[in-house]
Amino acid sequence: MTQSNMIPSAELEHPGHTAAPSTLERRERVLVMAGVCFAVGTAIHLVDHLRRGQGSVTELLYLMGNIGLILQITAITLILTRHRLAPVAAVATGFPLALGFGVAHWLPHWSAMSDPVWQISSWRWFSFIASTVEIVGALAIGIAGLAVIRARDVSSFAAAPEIRR
Repeated sequence: MTQSNMIPSAELEHPGHTAAPSTLERRERVLVMAGVCFAVGTAIHLVDHLRRGQGSVTELLYLMGNIGLILQITAITLILTRHRLAPVAAVATGFPLALGFGVAHWLPHWSAMSDPVWQISSWRWFSFIASTVEIVGALAIGIAGLAVIRARDVSSFAAAPEIRR
């Protein structure tokens, strides 16, 4: 990845930014911390599903879960590599994934995409923790990404920033 794809640092030009670099950098650090939290939540939730076996969910939920996992890995990678589009990816994936995890695991059985945590027979406490940490992580990246977007001018996401030499 080239440096022009990275989230700008104090040495790079910040055209159109509305927040002081120290505020912007602080919000970017919070986004990275939220990304780590989401990565941990993703790993715990994945371990929980592997522990329970593929047959513990419907084919539809298995498919949707794998699509969600691809989105999670993409967002986490962009966040942890500090890509300039990481805040946009965080907002675009964080809030919808948190909603999806919530309705799949915390609502009573409503469709083939339901997997209520209280209906899990073994190690239910682990499934509660796994689901909760992943939802909190997804919300964290959405909120942190939104904070970075608000601190930067939206036009700063349109093109790679110029590097001063």
